[in-house]
Amino acid sequence: MKKVLLIIITLWIILSINLVSAQQNFNLPQISQNIPKITVKLTTPVILDSKSAKIFTIKKPPIAFKPFNYDFFKITKSQIITLSDGRKITGEDFLKEINDIEQKLNSYGYSLRDKEEEIVIQRIVIPRQNFEIQRKIFKEIVPYAPETPEEPLKEFKNLNWERRWELPLGNDDFNVNVGTGLRLVGEEKKVSSNAFAYATVGLLGKKAELIKVETDIGAGENNNSHKGYARVYILGDKKIEESFKTNVKYKDKSEYNVDWSFPITFPVGPFNVSGSFGLRGKLGLDLGATLDPLFCNAFVAPYVDVGAYAEIGLDYKVASAGVGGELSILKDKLYVNGSLNLVLQNPISKSYFQISTKGENELSALSGDLYFYVKIDYLVGKKKFKAEIYEWDGFSYNTKLFEYTSKEPAYKDKELWLSIKEIRGLTPYGARNEDLKIKSKSFTVIVDVGAQTYSKEFIDPNGNGLLSSRSSIWQIKIPLSSINPQIPIKITVIQNYSMGDLKDLTATLDLSKDQRKEVELLLDINNNTYTGTLNGKVDEEKTAIGDKSYWGERYHQITFELSSGLKFNPAPAK
Repeated sequence: MKKVLLIIITLWIILSINLVSAQQNFNLPQISQNIPKITVKLTTPVILDSKSAKIFTIKKPPIAFKPFNYDFFKITKSQIITLSDGRKITGEDFLKEINDIEQKLNSYGYSLRDKEEEIVIQRIVIPRQNFEIQRKIFKEIVPYAPETPEEPLKEFKNLNWERRWELPLGNDDFNVNVGTGLRLVGEEKKVSSNAFAYATVGLLGKKAELIKVETDIGAGENNNSHKGYARVYILGDKKIEESFKTNVKYKDKSEYNVDWSFPITFPVGPFNVSGSFGLRGKLGLDLGATLDPLFCNAFVAPYVDVGAYAEIGLDYKVASAGVGGELSILKDKLYVNGSLNLVLQNPISKSYFQISTKGENELSALSGDLYFYVKIDYLVGKKKFKAEIYEWDGFSYNTKLFEYTSKEPAYKDKELWLSIKEIRGLTPYGARNEDLKIKSKSFTVIVDVGAQTYSKEFIDPNGNGLLSSRSSIWQIKIPLSSINPQIPIKITVIQNYSMGDLKDLTATLDLSKDQRKEVELLLDINNNTYTGTLNGKVDEEKTAIGDKSYWGERYHQITFELSSGLKFNPAPAK
């Protein structure tokens, strides 16, 4: 029994040496020892071989195997050899392993007799061109608003302000996805705020849900009519849950070390290395909520700093497996804050909503390089064979998501209609009829009237980037207040499309001839005119045309009309 135990301990020590050596020269985010650590070890392995379509092997014509002998290394069969890492091996076992390695290398066209000391023998195919396209496109992403149902006209008008933002980057093997959303809703006896944020990472088909934050709070007319909650999940595990039922000023600041990995078997030329692959680093957040009668405020500010790591080994004494490079998976700082207050006045018709929102995000992702290697120590020389796992300079964005402050009248006594009649976005062909490989999927039209948001998605049935209607694509009834005679109106159009192998791309259409992309108008309801991107009058059809294209397509445009009443086309003559 003691012998069995001794053998197990010896094997464990050998394996530990291999695994520890795998992290030499491999940098990771600094980990504090004074904060909680969350570890997730998946059990289902990722097994890749050289026949995989995602792996490119640099093979040469095979070489006829010529075995080494003892004389070549000037050793004897029974001699005890000390390798450069301190491990010992007999001359017989040394020669056996060296010839086994040589024969495997010969099948790939390489030899230990070659002069090169460091050789890239394999790499994962990284679609750099697609990454470059993503880097360009996603720089232009603006937050969108989900589709909003139309409410019947009434004296008191509920307020609805909402924005969502998502940034998916990478491919199936290496990807990150960060997103956030904020919604403020004002009613006659209640105001509420809903905010969320998340960050996920994908490595070689495995997905890590790094962080998810949810807050939902509502404030009524008195202390007994408040309710809400805040929840935080780290790697799928709920770490914070707070409930609110009365006046509250809640704040929380937390930080975690994370270690997430899965088993992996990966080829380095003719060798298979095995171990674990994943990410390590830290993440945390600032979180807050305030509830008072008819006032609510919520903010979420998560941050992430994680990098890739691996611990690998292989079944040779004369060879070791390791990892090199430095791959930053995700560094992200997000800040979202929203507050809403219903301010009651006398007379009640002068009551208003005070709204304030702010969102910004700073991100860098998928930046650096990572490779696995097999290093062979054969006394008269050393060879290092590398398999490049990833190499690219990454994504980097500093994005102002939104910032809005306004006093919005709660009671409405007027109305206008906005008709969207035609949209021209990204089309399959360029200005000179060159094929752009673009297929349009849908358009999301977002209309902001003061602090009120209207949004609707329209499928592009022909996939050609053109939408038009004899009457209108969309007619929106806009309640207004004579208390506030000047109303800002903003029209944003986001197109969802595919281009070649990239299936889920978005573009904010350029509809203005200045630095803005949106149509921005200031409506004066006293004289029925507007100024801004275009100058015009109510009941006058206008077309806004931008001056920028993404891929050489014709300039984007939108045709719309602000009208004093809903217009109907006459029925066709029988």
